[in-house]
Amino acid sequence: MTDRRQTILVLVVAALVAFSFQGTRHLWDPDEGRYSDVAHQMLDLGDWIVPRLDPERPHFTKPPMTYWTVAASLRALGSDEWAARLPNALAFVLTALLVMQIARHLGMSNPAFAAGLWATLVGPVAAANALTTDTLLTLFETLAVAGFVASGLVEDDGRPRAGALRVMWAGFALAFLTKGPPGLLPLAAIVTFTAWRRRRHLGRLFEPLGLGLFAIIGLGWYVALIWRSPDLLHYFLVHETVGRVATGEHHRNAGWLGWLYVYAPTFLVGSLPWLAIVPVRGARRDATGVAVAGLTPDARWFLGLWFLVPLAVFVLARSRLPLYVLPLFVPLGLALAQRLTPWLGHVRRCVMALLAAAILAVALKGVAAYLPSEDDAHDLAVELRQRIDLAGIDELVFVDTAARYGLKHYIGLDVEQIETKPGTIGTGGYSPPEPLCAELATPDGLLLFVPERRLAAFDEAVTGCPHRIERLGSLRKWVLFRSLPDAAP
Repeated sequence: MTDRRQTILVLVVAALVAFSFQGTRHLWDPDEGRYSDVAHQMLDLGDWIVPRLDPERPHFTKPPMTYWTVAASLRALGSDEWAARLPNALAFVLTALLVMQIARHLGMSNPAFAAGLWATLVGPVAAANALTTDTLLTLFETLAVAGFVASGLVEDDGRPRAGALRVMWAGFALAFLTKGPPGLLPLAAIVTFTAWRRRRHLGRLFEPLGLGLFAIIGLGWYVALIWRSPDLLHYFLVHETVGRVATGEHHRNAGWLGWLYVYAPTFLVGSLPWLAIVPVRGARRDATGVAVAGLTPDARWFLGLWFLVPLAVFVLARSRLPLYVLPLFVPLGLALAQRLTPWLGHVRRCVMALLAAAILAVALKGVAAYLPSEDDAHDLAVELRQRIDLAGIDELVFVDTAARYGLKHYIGLDVEQIETKPGTIGTGGYSPPEPLCAELATPDGLLLFVPERRLAAFDEAVTGCPHRIERLGSLRKWVLFRSLPDAAP
């Protein structure tokens, strides 16, 4: 199969999987609601530098790249689910093309099959249909590794290509602007491999122009913010980096076996359907005598380090979520493709297998698109409009509970999170929720969502606050109140 036909095949498979049902499912809280909310705030306020959950509350948990792409898509295409998830769909397709390029440089016999296999794994497919940072992060990390592989350092075919190393550093800069330090984990694998197998070229890895690109693209936003607010340096370094790696303060599976409970199912389920074929392929090989076409030893070592070095960090870190390891499905997919290619043999069989896997992935996305969920922000917005007259309401305020930020996408009103007492639900972030009385002192018309379990604490706290409130009834697990800012206490 020619390179052109391979590229067309990968584009067809990846685009079919990426764009099918991409806008059918509504946005789900908390993650999709929060990312879309910050993007809407950028558009409403015209401030593309400081991410915000609402006009008064900056949100620096993640760098701005994901918010920028979503905001740009919403501005260009309108406020719907398809536009909100478009950046991830495009990132998914581009990643598949990069996987094919990496497979070519590593000398794999069927690069298109490797890319198509990755594009039909459950893990990457599911992640690309969710509005999070990790699919974009996978794109930029894969771009960085593609630059390294293209430099010739894996197979040591002469002096490293400076242009390819600049691409590597640009990829790491974009990854850093997407998720901060975790975006550099493949660099640890690259440095380890180069120091071990290509020690004489280790210095050339740090190409001066490439480092300059990293400084400008990757660090520029951080420097601009810290220049304006020096206390952000402590927040980024201590709370967002040390806190996630060395402590359990973020309450994300911090126990010693938390990594096993999170990552083992993620890899087992996320590697389907192809992982399920590996035992069958082994039995068929034994029966037919087909030999395994292996990568060179250096290519195998690099693939292993690319997977294992970041995984070791994720295991040791005390903050663990399934999507953290999404970028590792690229080296895992390449390894699976290398193992399965000899079994499939003929190019036509590979193409038919990819198309079958793509159809299965689309079918799974179709089923998932219609699954009901309590976290569906659209359904909550419909129920709210049916229950409450929103005339005169300026903000939706959640008291002592997680805010449903997805309502911003469907109703257009700002969504806030406040506390009856400081520290009730705050997580020690840069901008903790505002106290109840401070929020009620504003002249805005507020619709308050109070969990039934917090009614006693709310009643106690609100007696000392300015203005009256009016009870409107219940909605799901909340009791709804309207503030009356023009009335006397």
